[in-house]
Amino acid sequence: MRRLRLFRVAAIVPIVAGLLAGQTAKPKPKPPAAPAGPPLQLVSPVVSQFEDGTPLEGGQHLIVGEIGFFRFAAVNYKVSDAGKVQLSAKVQVFDSRGTAIAPVDELAIATALSEEDKDWRPRFHSQFQLPGIAPSGNYRVHYEATDEQSHQNASGDASFTVDGPNVAPSDKLAIQQMAFYRGADDEVPIGVAAYRPGDMIWVKFFVTGYKHAQQNAMDVTYDVSVTDAAGKQLFAQENAAVEKNQAFYPQPWVPGAFSLTLQPGTLKATYTVAITARDAIGKQNVTEKAEFKVE
Repeated sequence: MRRLRLFRVAAIVPIVAGLLAGQTAKPKPKPPAAPAGPPLQLVSPVVSQFEDGTPLEGGQHLIVGEIGFFRFAAVNYKVSDAGKVQLSAKVQVFDSRGTAIAPVDELAIATALSEEDKDWRPRFHSQFQLPGIAPSGNYRVHYEATDEQSHQNASGDASFTVDGPNVAPSDKLAIQQMAFYRGADDEVPIGVAAYRPGDMIWVKFFVTGYKHAQQNAMDVTYDVSVTDAAGKQLFAQENAAVEKNQAFYPQPWVPGAFSLTLQPGTLKATYTVAITARDAIGKQNVTEKAEFKVE
């Protein structure tokens, strides 16, 4: 009888131990997560020509060199028990080639709301200066905001159109759109480059494809010369213009313009204007020529 009783005890102990071990290994259920509030949202982005002005619509656009204004609002931000609101934002504008035209504009809103302000929408306001020398096309405003109390983030993009010269980018030094004009303010070149003795000749062009150094430094110069049909040089001016500067925005081209006055006794013939541009940083140079007639 004792052997049978001992055998039964020995058989039960491992079973009980296994049950206890199973109960110990079972994980405790986690408490349900608190429901999250609506996410921070940025709404009503507006690009305008004036502060708090109407949005640019349809064929409206900004012009290179002009000041633009941008604003947007935030909703679903956190208001503390004491009515505190604390938001920060960043705004940056990019040209049609994806290049930032200015550093990031950092903004902040910190205020306290009363019960009467429950429907108030915080609005961020930013303004930007378009570069005087910049490409035309669709520009982009990237904006983002952070709720410093809930640590939520949101961002968005808005676009607008800029009117300016259409100058194609170049991977090497080039002189583009060299043409003759009647006057300094003319925007359309003359159809036939023909002048009379005593006339003033205007030549306009763009220098592109030069290299930039640190801080977008550039160093471009150009020479001007005139030769007759036999190749005899009649006029020459070295360093007729020097473009040497640095800025946050990398200047995409150098606009060139100069005038020549024909003397009353200038012979009726065909003449050649030559422009030689030099890029000191990129160690490159290029010459472009064009002919005009004196009739």
